[in-house]
Amino acid sequence: MHPSVLVVGHDDDRLQATRDALAWGRLTNPVVACRDADEARDYVLGRGGYADRDQHPLPAIVVTDLHLSRGSGLDVLRLVRSHLQLRRTPVVVIADDATDDEISAAQHAGAAAFLAQHVAPDVLLGVIRDSGMPWAVGRVEMGA
Repeated sequence: MHPSVLVVGHDDDRLQATRDALAWGRLTNPVVACRDADEARDYVLGRGGYADRDQHPLPAIVVTDLHLSRGSGLDVLRLVRSHLQLRRTPVVVIADDATDDEISAAQHAGAAAFLAQHVAPDVLLGVIRDSGMPWAVGRVEMGA
């Protein structure tokens, strides 16, 4: 199984944009979606419906909205950094309306990148490719 991309956010358009960016780059890694910070916490910690690590392996990269229900992208970032097996996993934070303090907090917490929402799909592909993680390359149809 290829390493997954964990996308955390409540926006179906963001999830589809991420899938499209991966498809455009011919990356066939699975994309796992969590709607909020609580669900992402369960996924990362392997709790509840995510307890089976064969079915729900740890992600190779995490892409999170800054503003989430039941927490924030900074909470997700800090959780990933505190997890022994994920400490070096790239975390990309996405937001258009971030304050300088939020951007600084993400940087200090170890975000690999902080992207504006409207440019994220194109730039995200570059961040993923530059992460050094193993990526599966194949033939993918856009919008799949």
